[in-house]
Amino acid sequence: MTAEEYRALLDVDFDDVDIKDMPDMAEIKINKSLSQEERQKQYLDKVGNPYLIRIGNMKIKVRFANNGISMEQAFENLLLNV
Repeated sequence: MTAEEYRALLDVDFDDVDIKDMPDMAEIKINKSLSQEERQKQYLDKVGNPYLIRIGNMKIKVRFANNGISMEQAFENLLLNV
């Protein structure tokens, strides 16, 4: 996925997404025996937009601070905990 494609996903408005169309994070299973790159692809295939997720009946918009860890590090941490 290109940086432009990630930016487009980040720019999706929270209110424009119907919660019924979002997969529930509690139900997403990632094969931890895969490489990090393969886990990232599997996760993106299952959630669609990594910045807008659902946990139960709650919509969540994921954002990262410019002065914190990198997106790649945050994404890897997320995958390690799914």
